[in-house]
Amino acid sequence: PDNTGSEFRVGQLPVDENGKPKFNHYNSDSFWGAQWTINTLWGLVYPEIKRDFVLSLLQYQKDGGLVPRGPSGGNYTYVMTGSSSTPFIVSAIQEGLITEDLESIYQVLKKNHMPGGIMEKAGYEHNTNSGGGFKYYVENGFVPYPIPEGKFGGHQDGAGLTMEYAYQDWTLAQLAKKLGHKDDYNYFLKRSENFKNVYDASTGWMRPKNVKGEWHEDFDPYQHRVGFVEANSAQATWFVPHDLPGLAKLMGGQEQAVEKLNNQFVTASELGFTAGTSHDLEEHPEYRKIPINYGNQPSIQTAFVFNKIGRPDLTQYWSRSVVKKTFSGLSSSSGYNGDEDQGLMGSLAVLMKIGLFQMNGGVDEDPEYQIGSPIFDKISIELNPDYYANSTFVIESLDNSDTNVYVESVTINEQPAEGNAIRLSQITKGGNMVLQMTDDSNKKAPINTAQINSEL
Repeated sequence: PDNTGSEFRVGQLPVDENGKPKFNHYNSDSFWGAQWTINTLWGLVYPEIKRDFVLSLLQYQKDGGLVPRGPSGGNYTYVMTGSSSTPFIVSAIQEGLITEDLESIYQVLKKNHMPGGIMEKAGYEHNTNSGGGFKYYVENGFVPYPIPEGKFGGHQDGAGLTMEYAYQDWTLAQLAKKLGHKDDYNYFLKRSENFKNVYDASTGWMRPKNVKGEWHEDFDPYQHRVGFVEANSAQATWFVPHDLPGLAKLMGGQEQAVEKLNNQFVTASELGFTAGTSHDLEEHPEYRKIPINYGNQPSIQTAFVFNKIGRPDLTQYWSRSVVKKTFSGLSSSSGYNGDEDQGLMGSLAVLMKIGLFQMNGGVDEDPEYQIGSPIFDKISIELNPDYYANSTFVIESLDNSDTNVYVESVTINEQPAEGNAIRLSQITKGGNMVLQMTDDSNKKAPINTAQINSEL
């Protein structure tokens, strides 16, 4: 079904010499938040599905002129915001799942990041291109809140849109760099710094601005959906997956950033790291004030932020704590607390439980996986030989337990590894990674460990 035009049409997928479609045609919800979930999990264990999904998105472009962000029923739903398909497609290219027609793919992705593209449209904005505030983002470096032109769609939350566009511009810049488009690379890289324009140093939070550049009055960082898409400022402030050191610098340095985020986790643990038991409860007067919400996409990366600002021990501690409180003891009758869009929370649960995570969506050259704190003693990833080695990648965690949540040392194929990350190329050729677990973080935490334990 092709519903991208004004009238319904029956589309035709490209076929091989036997008349069989060259790929399965998939539909979906928006890829909003997929950079921390299915981008990674599908790339590792379901590369054939990820490839077909990319080809499906590109088929939409051939049918209707734009790469969709929410393809459903052969139609552009315009669900959610931004150009969320960009990091998904770029990651598939960097993983080697898509190798042909890269120049044409780049050009159609670039179209979404320019006037007339999907980035201009707010949520469900079908017939206009004003709700996303894109012209202000390009001209002034931020999307205002409120949008002066009025209400055109959903999620017209300027500060959140600014941060989302900035990250997505950075992901497109990585493809421009790969293909040798130096001027485009510099242009989108510069736009990716726009998140800095909505950081308010006087409060220490991301904060909405009006069209005149004035800070939103009566600002409360815990007020839900005031300038931020399905989030409050406390949750959304950490949405800078492409430049967390730069965010820490705005906050006064890594120590200040670590202390700020750690305190948010202590508070969030009291509410089980989610805004109640359902998506609807995010509007509840108490639950909407949670500083980190693992029931919705905007802040599900935050436990791994510590890895990028110098405290991997806190990534290990808090990611294990989130798994214990939020992603354990699930049943078919209770399910996940919050918004389980198209398997995003399920994917996140898997990634946190096996201790692999990609902060920037896996869009850099030879994508990097952050190492967390796996709950299993042994994890085997069967690699698809059509894309990777005909082999298995095994993760072993020695002396693992509820208390031994910290990673003391890492070896990859029996060689000592430095840091807390592993590259795609190291995984996809097969082999093993061994984590020695311990109950000692070996580092001084910004607050007393006993205090954290008492909070939990």
